[in-house]
Amino acid sequence: MTLPLPRTQQLRLRENQLFLALTILIGVLAGLAAVLFTVAIDQAGHLLFGLTPSRARLWLIPPAISLITGVLLAKVFPEVRGSGVPQTKAAYHLSMGAIPARVPIGKFITGILCIGSGHSMGREGPSVQIGAGLASVIGRWVGLPAARVRDLIPVGAAGALAAAFNTPVAAVLFALEEIIGDMNASLLGSTVVASVASVVVERSILGNEPLFHVPTYELVHPAELGAYAVLGVAGGLLSVAFCKALLTGRALFRRLPPATAIWQPAIGGIVIGAIISRVPSVMGVGYEHIDQALNGGLVLQTMAVLCVVKLAATIVSYSSGNAGGIFAPSLYIGAMAGGAVGAIVHSTAPFPTADAGAYALVGMGALFAGIIRAPMTSVFMIFEITQDYQILVPLMVANMLSFTISSRLQPAPVYHALLHQDGVHLRPGSSPPMTRTADQMMTKAPELLHPDVTADAAWRVMLAQNAPAALVGTEDRWLGIIDREDLASHIAAAETSVPIGSLLAEKELIHVHPDHPLDVVIERFARTSGLLPVVSRANAQHLVGVIALADILPRPRPGAEPSSRRD
Repeated sequence: MTLPLPRTQQLRLRENQLFLALTILIGVLAGLAAVLFTVAIDQAGHLLFGLTPSRARLWLIPPAISLITGVLLAKVFPEVRGSGVPQTKAAYHLSMGAIPARVPIGKFITGILCIGSGHSMGREGPSVQIGAGLASVIGRWVGLPAARVRDLIPVGAAGALAAAFNTPVAAVLFALEEIIGDMNASLLGSTVVASVASVVVERSILGNEPLFHVPTYELVHPAELGAYAVLGVAGGLLSVAFCKALLTGRALFRRLPPATAIWQPAIGGIVIGAIISRVPSVMGVGYEHIDQALNGGLVLQTMAVLCVVKLAATIVSYSSGNAGGIFAPSLYIGAMAGGAVGAIVHSTAPFPTADAGAYALVGMGALFAGIIRAPMTSVFMIFEITQDYQILVPLMVANMLSFTISSRLQPAPVYHALLHQDGVHLRPGSSPPMTRTADQMMTKAPELLHPDVTADAAWRVMLAQNAPAALVGTEDRWLGIIDREDLASHIAAAETSVPIGSLLAEKELIHVHPDHPLDVVIERFARTSGLLPVVSRANAQHLVGVIALADILPRPRPGAEPSSRRD
């Protein structure tokens, strides 16, 4: 006679069965959403530009449509600007997978308008956010615990990416490598199930056609590895240039007055209209031009020009706040850069070499590894595109060099750096610290001094509270900290009526996050005047507590007697 399982085990079994069913359902829905998103972008492009667009239409369509998306992005869907991958990472790591229903809806609408109107952006990043958003909404709708809703985020992301790019293995690796940040994650099986379900849906609708038609390439001569190494170095440097320019451009737009947020996408649209009216080959996703480069259909000069112009157009489109990703542009830039290097090598090398298309293929992987910082995804993505392992050795050489150079010269991966600009800081690594953390040491933050308070008034508050420093900010925004010594020097210089907010520009914003371990707290506390702010990772201007020297020292356990030492 079989004894019934305990109730807790029965509930756990039912939850696991429900999670598996949801994994399949989300894979199917994410695949449908990604296919519909792809078709809608193509149809929007045909509707707006026609088969042979005039130069006037190429000039006018991007800014005109960007006026509409500017209103939507500023007033209705403020969370869907940009790629969507950084926001998905933040939802997984910081919000327990909670993504509002308006996010996938808004991303779908604005992504179609932005990419369909000619902006140089990709559809894969938005597809990731759409798939993750669907997963979050479904998980919360059926009443899953918050931790299980969080687990559905990479499941939805992998399903959507698998359908958008037709590479199921690369989609799984991307979810583990980029979204979760752990290649040994326990969600491997769930992401595989969703990815397979999604690709089945995609291929049943669009057919089992590869994204690119690539001839068989191989390493023709061992000396070619040197040429591929050069391509890897060039890919790393180009990746760094792209990331730094993208972050700089976005920072410039962010410095504009908040009232201009509605108009910023249109500013980008004006520039894009001017670019594509001269070089229409860089508009939109551009996979048809990648296909030409992979098959040797472009000459050296054309590939070099398209590489530079595509890089500039993508920076403008993304920096101005439009909705679209950098996944496809990185492949485009890599294909053109690799093809240009391959054309030079093929015409000048004293030994037999592969055609320029082989270098374009390797260049795609090298730029993806350098910009996105997902080298394993890059290798398997190229393998799934070609279905041939003979090009893998050159690809791994170029990827390794590009990834290493990019990591050295641009330490923060681009998705993390974009979140940093938004005041969101993800914890590096996937394992929690094993020592005391800042949230275990911190105490409640004192009342913030308004930035309009004068130096003389702030000095009197410090004296009354015997405080080593004063925290400056408003009710919802921490702006900085000014210590007693600095304030005394300003008062001694007869600057008693100056607002303390104007003195913050001189101060470095030293802070920690709640999950920072003890060694980081001590290192940063040593650079303060006795008060270390603790701020949220989701919003660096949200103060959650402070740490003083007494908080760092271990507190005696209640009831413990002081130890005595015998001589």
